[in-house]
Amino acid sequence: MRHEIKEFVFDIFRQLVGWTKPRDGKIFPTQYARQKMSEYGLDIATLEDVFRYGVGKRHKIIRRYTNATVGLYFKTLKRKSRHSENRYVITTCWKNKR
Repeated sequence: MRHEIKEFVFDIFRQLVGWTKPRDGKIFPTQYARQKMSEYGLDIATLEDVFRYGVGKRHKIIRRYTNATVGLYFKTLKRKSRHSENRYVITTCWKNKR
């Protein structure tokens, strides 16, 4: 119970100061997403960063950096069991220079 209250208060604080809780789970790029990563010069660490800390709605996430904006689309894979880690398939990605 105490842990739940602590998390609730921390979530309120994050919302007030604009911090977001990183998304959890494992990401898996499709072959098409890997092709786009190569075209745009992106690596898996950048996609992880965008996925964890980017802003988005539904299945699209973007993150603005100093010189570029990177975005991705993803799908949720169904969990095999209640205790397994969330898994996401990155279907495509892109990079726009500023």
